[in-house]
Amino acid sequence: MAHPHLNHIIVPYSSRLLSELQPGQTLLVQVNPHVGSVPLHVNVRFDENKIVLNSFNAGEWEKEERHSNPFKKGETFDIRIRVHEERFELLANQHHLADFKHRHAFTKIDHMQITGDITLSNVHWGGRYFEIPFQSTFHGHSLKNGQRVFIYSIAKGDFSVNFVGANGYFLFHLNPRFGEKQIIRGSQKNGNWGEEEREGKFPLKKREAVDIAIHNEPFSIQVFINGSHYCSFAHRVEDPNNEYKFLRVEGDIELTGVEVSH
Repeated sequence: MAHPHLNHIIVPYSSRLLSELQPGQTLLVQVNPHVGSVPLHVNVRFDENKIVLNSFNAGEWEKEERHSNPFKKGETFDIRIRVHEERFELLANQHHLADFKHRHAFTKIDHMQITGDITLSNVHWGGRYFEIPFQSTFHGHSLKNGQRVFIYSIAKGDFSVNFVGANGYFLFHLNPRFGEKQIIRGSQKNGNWGEEEREGKFPLKKREAVDIAIHNEPFSIQVFINGSHYCSFAHRVEDPNNEYKFLRVEGDIELTGVEVSH
């Protein structure tokens, strides 16, 4: 990602983007609102129960586009704005809200500003278009104890997130299956699959954004989905500090961002 997570952010908030916006990048804003507005221009209006989308050019506001406001005063919410070649795609609480066609060159955007009666808890931006299957090495040649992997995505169907060893075996396998309404956890040893773990409710829905955080802890892997702890998976490798060499994501999924904490 082009910008780290921020916490306890003072509002009004203004920041210069560290690089030019590119197609595939996503802006994420998480807030606890009373009444708020997020210029892009995205204006949350509780008195009208609308979210108003607009643009401002040459000293004048242009034509408004209005959508129902899914947010409630006092409740936590997030807004995500993904940049495509022809449009912005907006998601509210991980649900598709609207598309807003570009009226001006998005590559000229170099600042983000957030104002209004809100408590702002998180802002980050970055990402790109990812090819699936996606595979990447971990920094330092392995995922170390204490490191975390963050997967930002839109689930379209069954997919898997895998930690892969030097021999190509899946040493940790996280596999949401929509038909079975289960998230399977497992691993391979000498090319053979071990016992599956299936406990836990199924929290995913197709075409909705899903955030997965995977923590490599000394005795187990901890999985968080959309900010809530989902499961623990005891390591099935002898050296969890050095054996997880690659991250591989495959299946019916659209990746919007991948981060690994260092």
